[in-house]
Amino acid sequence: MGITFDIEKQKFQFDFEHDGTSDLVTLTGSGYQVEAFGKCFYYGYEFEPEIDSETRTKFIQYVKFSPSIQKDENLSHFIQKAINDLNSKINLYDYDLVIYPESSSQVNQYMLRYIYRFAQPTLRTNEKILQLDAEADRELCRTIKNQNILVIDDITTSGSTLNEILRTLRILNEDNSITIFSLIGRKNLMAEMG
Repeated sequence: MGITFDIEKQKFQFDFEHDGTSDLVTLTGSGYQVEAFGKCFYYGYEFEPEIDSETRTKFIQYVKFSPSIQKDENLSHFIQKAINDLNSKINLYDYDLVIYPESSSQVNQYMLRYIYRFAQPTLRTNEKILQLDAEADRELCRTIKNQNILVIDDITTSGSTLNEILRTLRILNEDNSITIFSLIGRKNLMAEMG
């Protein structure tokens, strides 16, 4: 799959059939294990290392602030392709709980709706998980201990929020199957999160 930036037209060009040498992002496909948290994986797209920061910023803004994902066939296909790849690796039907950012972008909302085509998990916001109180949220804590968890986000830059969520989840249960799915991220984030 190729995505390039046409400088003259100031427009992103999508080619879902071919890879190219000047592609902005690639589908990671196999994921990366986060050693510090056991079997947590990160899926989605990552920018090619030679892509300059200005082009990366433009693409992130295009993805996050598109007026309507449903009307943008390229963007909706871009998101669907990544989730389809994720489903082929982990089987979304096996996941009981999806955690997502409370200040959810339209990309996160679109991803949640698309995930619901595969499964109907319980939904909880990042903030709800980060503010868990073992006494006050006894039922939620008990539920989390017995569930496979998918954490989603549209764009991951520093990974600090994901890091905190994983720490909280690991306190509740070290054996949960936890998968992190970020639509766009970067490979070296995994080293920083360890």
